[in-house]
Amino acid sequence: MRPSTQDILKLLANNANEDFADSRTLPPAIYHNPGILQLETDRLFRREWICLGRLAEIPDTGDYICRDIIDSPVFVVRQRDQSVKAFANVCVHRSARLLESDGHVTRISCPYHCWTYGLDGQLIGAPFMKQTPGFDVRSHRLKELHCDTWEGFIYVNLDPGATPLSEHLSALSEQIGNFRIEDYVPVFSREETWNTNWKCLVENYMDAYHIHRVHKDSFGKYGSSEEQTHLFDGNDAFTYHYVQEEEGPKSVHAHPDNTWLQGADRSRTYLINIFPSHTMQLQPDMLWYLSILPNGLDMVSVRWAVSIPREILAASSDRQAHIDELMELLHQVNSEDLPIVENVFRTTRSPEAGQGPLSYLERNVWQFGRYLARRLA
Repeated sequence: MRPSTQDILKLLANNANEDFADSRTLPPAIYHNPGILQLETDRLFRREWICLGRLAEIPDTGDYICRDIIDSPVFVVRQRDQSVKAFANVCVHRSARLLESDGHVTRISCPYHCWTYGLDGQLIGAPFMKQTPGFDVRSHRLKELHCDTWEGFIYVNLDPGATPLSEHLSALSEQIGNFRIEDYVPVFSREETWNTNWKCLVENYMDAYHIHRVHKDSFGKYGSSEEQTHLFDGNDAFTYHYVQEEEGPKSVHAHPDNTWLQGADRSRTYLINIFPSHTMQLQPDMLWYLSILPNGLDMVSVRWAVSIPREILAASSDRQAHIDELMELLHQVNSEDLPIVENVFRTTRSPEAGQGPLSYLERNVWQFGRYLARRLA
């Protein structure tokens, strides 16, 4: 008999209360239980800060990004004063979806009845509504959502009572603020659907244990990183580890024109999970991030994007060749991760799947489980 939602929550809480030395993997049923997904929807994705993209990805007035936070379609759009606002992607008339994907608009027009809104969400036009007694466009506007930024990232929170983002991430800013990632230049973005549960992908991104096998032909091609990996618990809002390299031709590196990164940070790679589902790989020469959102129990919507420091692009003799070489590597990494993450999700359905012991290299995976226990159990 499969465990109930309450059984899963008890296992989750018990594991979170153990010392790390005695910790186990998440209960396999947690990836497949509809009750757990409903709790995640209510307590995580409708209450926490969700990353939608980066400011540099929407540089001009009218640039926008759309995502679906579970069943809530939302978009962020650059305003005329260069601020960014977030709105429900729902027409106030008959609830049609207004915008799709990423793009640029001068105004927001409903594809159903052509109700038209300014970039600030105010209704400015509604065909054939003058004949409706008492109708006034000034009385209608899109539902605005909490929107905040951190280190160049844009976040949205569906909770009307959300606390400021800075309260959650100030400690992480102290750790990585010197990288000045708000200045990195976007070179690639894509939205994909993977056939897995969202938690499987978050765990994989924070798992420093699989690199030697899964990524032996990509990240692990020039040697093992286990001895260079240092793991940290973070706090209630995030967890992270970093890989410390010696600067060399095959290592991550800060460009000589980068005078603001000092010491070890010049050849350090951070792997970060901002709970619940924003992950990033931050280096002096690259930023790779994922915004991971559930699409039911068995699918996940992944927006992943890459940025490169402007001083590296400026110094490159062939800018596009540099970008292409990096993207070839990251596409290979994704092609290595996709089958194993989908494999794990499928196999955790098995009645024989259990809770195994964690390696010291999976400490951040344990911290992610503890976060889930705090919020769900």
